Amino acid sequence: MIKDKLIKFGLIFVLGAVGGILGSQFLFPWLAGIGFLKNVDWIRQAGEGTTVINRTERVVITENEALEDAIDKCSGVVVGVISEVTEKITAGKKIILEKPEILAQGTGFIASSDGLIVTAKNLIPDSAQKILVVYNSRQIEAEIKKADEASGIAVLKINENNLPVLPFAEKEPRLGEQLFLIGVKSPDFNKFADFDIVRQISPVFDIGFSGREIIGCPIFNLKGEIAGLNWADSAGLAKITKSSEIKQLLK
Repeated sequence: MIKDKLIKFGLIFVLGAVGGILGSQFLFPWLAGIGFLKNVDWIRQAGEGTTVINRTERVVITENEALEDAIDKCSGVVVGVISEVTEKITAGKKIILEKPEILAQGTGFIASSDGLIVTAKNLIPDSAQKILVVYNSRQIEAEIKKADEASGIAVLKINENNLPVLPFAEKEPRLGEQLFLIGVKSPDFNKFADFDIVRQISPVFDIGFSGREIIGCPIFNLKGEIAGLNWADSAGLAKITKSSEIKQLLK
């Protein structure tokens, strides 16, 4: 019984294979020659002996590519900030300085399309007489809107419109999440970038960025959202103000 079934299946397989060969070699070429059938794609392709393979591409985005794309996306909102003294009083007389004296300079970012700029309070000393924002190689005079000691944040305003902006991160950064900063270096204000992971969340939010050049640098996640801003306390220790606190100051 089983032997008969095996023989039957074997014959069906052989006949099917032979039929397929005969069909591809003789039947389909003959059908493809008939006028009303030659325009049917699968008959024409079978008659020509053409095998159609649909190509499927798989796009793989590496971590480095994602970081590079995010840096490129975010760099447009990063600006330079300069605090100057333009005049001094000597022997009871006010003297306008021929060349302004720079008190501090660093980085900030565009927070609204109509000209709000967020930077570190460290870059806006009380003795500053003039604040400049460096954007697209231009120095634009700014006014101070807020300067908050507790958060280390200062909010400036420049008379510009249609400026590029990025969203603030809605979620708190996670432990181990990769974040990056973008800043500008003095005196030419060329941009630089650095990246690290969130090393600690509580009691102190720590990413590992350090150095005076990072003061005022915005911090971004790989989605291109603003996650925070770097500043320094009175002892010169690096601090980070999260995006949720910055949004409150902008209200």
